Amino acid sequence: MEAKVNYSTMSDQELKRYMLEHRNDSEAFYAYMDRVYARPQQTVVEPDDPEWEAKVTASIREQIGSYDRNGNS
Repeated sequence: MEAKVNYSTMSDQELKRYMLEHRNDSEAFYAYMDRVYARPQQTVVEPDDPEWEAKVTASIREQIGSYDRNGNS
């Protein structure tokens, strides 16, 4: 019997790699998707907001920083 994999100890990048290498492991898939959906997905900017460009740029930088810190690809 195979040992149970602890997905919570894996970085996002490690979990993604594991999931792709073990495509029949539905638990790995759901663990990865739970992480993906837990991340903030939207930056709301009104079309007439004079600061829209700064808000979008800040959001992109924040997302890039979180990817670097969490090992995301």
